[in-house]
Amino acid sequence: MQMKEAWAVLGLPSNATPLQVKIAYKRKALENHPDRFPAHGKVEAEARFKHISEAYTCLKNGPQATYGYGGRSQYSNYSGSSSWVKGGRRVNVFVASAPFALLIAGTIALGLSRASRAYRKQQKESPARNPFLP
Repeated sequence: MQMKEAWAVLGLPSNATPLQVKIAYKRKALENHPDRFPAHGKVEAEARFKHISEAYTCLKNGPQATYGYGGRSQYSNYSGSSSWVKGGRRVNVFVASAPFALLIAGTIALGLSRASRAYRKQQKESPARNPFLP
């Protein structure tokens, strides 16, 4: 989609701010959302909604994000490295997944500490009579 066409679809002048673009997109998306139309009008509404979404993506990320396989896609990997390009910004994959890994490690550590505490409590309340058992 061309930038001029995207401005026209959202009904904005070409010097609009990003906030104005976002507001116009939300307004148009709410007006043309397929769930707001009866069954016989959903197909046309869905086509308009997709067109509006494509226009917003074009204005938000620039025209390179809307190209197909021939151009640079929104998520393109540079030479097998561990960083990805998303919306014109370079994102390190490890840094993006680090909070998730910390969440998993914290959950495991908390579970192990609770299990250890429960085991010690059980041993204190009823010690084993057999000297060969812990």
